[in-house]
Amino acid sequence: MKLSEKKKKTTPASLHGIPKWIKEYRDRFCMDLDQLEQSSRNFLTVNKVKSSGQSQDNNQSNEDDNDDDGGWTVVSHSLKKTRQRMVPSTDKTLNRLRAKHKRSSEKKELMNFYKFQMTDKKVDQLEQLKMKFELDKQRITQMRQQRKFKPF
Repeated sequence: MKLSEKKKKTTPASLHGIPKWIKEYRDRFCMDLDQLEQSSRNFLTVNKVKSSGQSQDNNQSNEDDNDDDGGWTVVSHSLKKTRQRMVPSTDKTLNRLRAKHKRSSEKKELMNFYKFQMTDKKVDQLEQLKMKFELDKQRITQMRQQRKFKPF
């Protein structure tokens, strides 16, 4: 290959590979403004005609389907199955759902976030156990006095 050889001028027919792809990419975004305006106006007019035709059809079908002879609107039954409709709406089931929701919200909330809260809770639990123990002792002594309690 000689250094004196000149590169061929790039004409659209002689473009190959990456330069061809670059030119195609740039040409895709280069559009004449008049042509762009004309195509957008055509699209808008066609779309407006379609939408007006559909709205007239919908209005006619809605008037025919939903209005009764006396002018009353007829409500049709919807067949959509939702979770709400599948669950019977009795007081018992509603109470059960409310309780379940309450339990889930209690689990989400952090009761003992700080260390001092955890220690306070432990101290309270120990005090309650001591109180129960004292009450049990008193009940046992009363039963012994009445001779109803015989452990052996």
